[in-house]
Amino acid sequence: MSSITLSSDLIAHFNISDYSPPKKGGQKTVFIVNINNVYYALKVINIADARFEREVKICEKYSNLGGIPKILRIEKFETDTIILEEYIAGEDLCDIYKSFSGDEKGICDLLFKVGKILKPIWEDGYVHRDLKPQNIRIREDGNPVVLDFGIARALDEDSITATGMQPASWLFASPEQYAGKKELISYRTDFFCMGIIAFFLFEQQLPFGRNKDEIDATFQQTNISVSSRSDIINKFCNSVFKIAPSERPRKIETFLDLLVL
Repeated sequence: MSSITLSSDLIAHFNISDYSPPKKGGQKTVFIVNINNVYYALKVINIADARFEREVKICEKYSNLGGIPKILRIEKFETDTIILEEYIAGEDLCDIYKSFSGDEKGICDLLFKVGKILKPIWEDGYVHRDLKPQNIRIREDGNPVVLDFGIARALDEDSITATGMQPASWLFASPEQYAGKKELISYRTDFFCMGIIAFFLFEQQLPFGRNKDEIDATFQQTNISVSSRSDIINKFCNSVFKIAPSERPRKIETFLDLLVL
């Protein structure tokens, strides 16, 4: 099956009348398809590995939350695994981040909603590990949806990746991810990543540098701090920007309270 087009057999099998050019990411290709005048996200998984199984497991378990896409159908087709998923109309945060410049209330409201979506998932021992603007979609009503649990880690299971930055996205990653210290990864890893998002949205720039060398140098320090034009963003970021995860807010409720104005 081509990574650019859908095969005629698959189109017929799902009764697809139209589809958009795909987005390719790792082993996954995503098409927006029209089936009986309803749009869906159709994911073509080339290799159904542990990462894929974990994404499905999380999305199915928490499909009632409303803040993550619902999985509607999963099946094998030829050599691929196909997931038919709820299509979330809206825009990815990475495409509209400029609209949040200087908007401390809008940023806090957004991240509070993201935290509320993730709260039951965190409480069950899962960590997203790849929170970034590309993985947050803003619905047309302004509410966020958290995407791509493909690298989420269950804390009571073996880690998918042993060390290093793969597959995490380094621009929005935590010190423990940079250092490959998988034993330190917890929901407080996601806290740190959300701090980076907050600073990035308000200041329109990354807090620790523009390249890996600059960020790595920052994370070698014992203590780090940032200075935002907003006292509220400063308080939130400097509460979660701790090299040691144990120094970040211990309770999820404490973390969420930092976002309440």
